[in-house]
Amino acid sequence: MKKSYKGKLPTGTPSLAMSTVVVVASLLAGASVVHNIYKPDLTLPPLESVEVAKTEHTANKV
Repeated sequence: MKKSYKGKLPTGTPSLAMSTVVVVASLLAGASVVHNIYKPDLTLPPLESVEVAKTEHTANKV
């Protein structure tokens, strides 16, 4: 018995590698847009304040 398919043939799903590339690209594009709107402050604190915090922390331990 011969089956006849009426309608569109299934196109299948994209490969896992292609899906991964699309997901990573969209995440990077979204992060780029957000970081262009909200500029993060990536400055490091001065080294002296870290040393003061360490001495205060060790003084509180005793």
